[in-house]
Amino acid sequence: MSLKLQAYTTIKEKILSCEYPPNILLKEERLCEDIQASRTPIRDALSRLEQESLIQILPKRGIIVAGISLEEVEQIYELRLLIEPYALERYGETIDQGVYKKLKDFFTRSSKKFSLDEIHKKDDEFHHMFISAAKNAYLTQAYQYPYIQNIRLRILSGTLGTPRIEKSQKEHCEITQYCLEKSWKKAAKALRVHLLHSKEISYSIITKLQLLLNR
Repeated sequence: MSLKLQAYTTIKEKILSCEYPPNILLKEERLCEDIQASRTPIRDALSRLEQESLIQILPKRGIIVAGISLEEVEQIYELRLLIEPYALERYGETIDQGVYKKLKDFFTRSSKKFSLDEIHKKDDEFHHMFISAAKNAYLTQAYQYPYIQNIRLRILSGTLGTPRIEKSQKEHCEITQYCLEKSWKKAAKALRVHLLHSKEISYSIITKLQLLLNR
């Protein structure tokens, strides 16, 4: 891995994991120290991350990690509600039934048998598989930014004390059961309900974060 790619990957991971939380002001000096890299790869990484709207570079001040506003949550879920239920209903039947059986088993046992990290990874897999099944590069590209922001929202949910793991897993079970029954319209409708519940939690997270920032 080149130094530029290593710097980009490391800083991005720190942003997505909220080690660098939303709205924090960073300095190049800190990044060089954290990443153990010189200014050249750091600046290249920052340029890429600014293009991805994950940071904002302020001349003579520093780098601000992009916040997540209530308006942005609305836009993120507007897109997810358009894309994900459509992809499930249109392409869900192309996914092998064995995949749904394994997912149903996982979601049934997840809260007691698996770590939070494993649950999050399976959640990503679940939501991504319908987009991947479409084999549509434009659809995949449109989904990337909401996916990135969803990672941060999920981390903040745990940090700010508003997790809904058990309810979320029950909703996943319902969706996969409809998929096993090949009831694609019902599955898409259940996915839509699941996303609306996630949207409510996301609003709560950002509202709490804004209150903390305004203290």
